[in-house]
Amino acid sequence: MHDAIQLVNVRNSNLVFVQPGAKINTVYYCDSVLEQGLLPDICRLSYNNFSFQRDGAPTLAHRTRHTVAYLRSHVPEFIELDN
Repeated sequence: MHDAIQLVNVRNSNLVFVQPGAKINTVYYCDSVLEQGLLPDICRLSYNNFSFQRDGAPTLAHRTRHTVAYLRSHVPEFIELDN
């Protein structure tokens, strides 16, 4: 996964581990990586004042319609790539 995340206070954020052998599909990405992993820390550390920008990595899991819809409804500002 190549999503770049910049957290102001990294000491207070948790690492997100992907289960060995896990298939990183859109459901796993949204439910495990974002919902249970990254977003709680990002929201807490930014006081829910942040922008989420995709980086264009070639993995399909974070480019699907499901993931885009999830991000639009779960982050304060979602910046899409111009493909």
